[in-house]
Amino acid sequence: MAVIAPNDFFAHSEGNICPARWRRYSKILRLVDAAADARVALPRRWALKAARRMPRHSVLLAAVEVPGRESDLARVIERVSHTRQHEVNVAITRMRPVGKFENINHAIAGYDLPKYDWLLIVDDDIQLPDNFLDLLLFFSHSNGLKLSQPAHKFLSYSTYKITERHWGSQARSAGFVEIGPVSLLHSDTFADLIPFPPLRWCWGLDVFWAQVAKRRGWRTGVIDAVPIRHLRPIGTSYDTRAALDEAVAFMTSQRVTINRSEIFGLNRRIS
Repeated sequence: MAVIAPNDFFAHSEGNICPARWRRYSKILRLVDAAADARVALPRRWALKAARRMPRHSVLLAAVEVPGRESDLARVIERVSHTRQHEVNVAITRMRPVGKFENINHAIAGYDLPKYDWLLIVDDDIQLPDNFLDLLLFFSHSNGLKLSQPAHKFLSYSTYKITERHWGSQARSAGFVEIGPVSLLHSDTFADLIPFPPLRWCWGLDVFWAQVAKRRGWRTGVIDAVPIRHLRPIGTSYDTRAALDEAVAFMTSQRVTINRSEIFGLNRRIS
């Protein structure tokens, strides 16, 4: 199979990108999110009861501490770690002048990864629902997902439509899991994906993940039961042209062949 043209991939993904509507329709989107929450309130309670009966899992929670935003990260860490069901260890590194995932490599360097069932990577600019970790692990574990992420609320800065929450859904099988703001990796993926490549902006890394998942036969998905709100717009604080150039070079070097239809075409409700 021919290597995909990375420039072409990003240039023709517009149909899968969420519209810039966050600020203009914020009041309406709050109401739609509230209605979506109400729609799944009862099945979510049933799922939470089942989650409390699942085996105890060990989670390494990794994050990068950005100067001036320490309290934001502390709030997220406290929210994620609020579980009596699972064991959570926290790996934080102070931000270095390198990319996010090279920083994550530093954060987890001193930990024995084979001891953990999951690696959960979080950013500091998110709001999380109650029982976040218990439900995220329950739906990921019970559906055999090796890579997963929470869906975005309608009122959230998101990039792709496939990661936006779906009405009446709790979990979906999807061909794409983003590199942030929250990514959950099962231990079965560690040997293939860690250490993470030393990319500055990391565009294309999640496309690479999708290709590895396809090759390995991993199931990947989006968890609608725990929709997050991403608080900051994406790609406004750096040179997106440089990020695209890096993505082109990276995807070419990794001989990425997976195409847009394979990544965005799989989007099926499983719970």
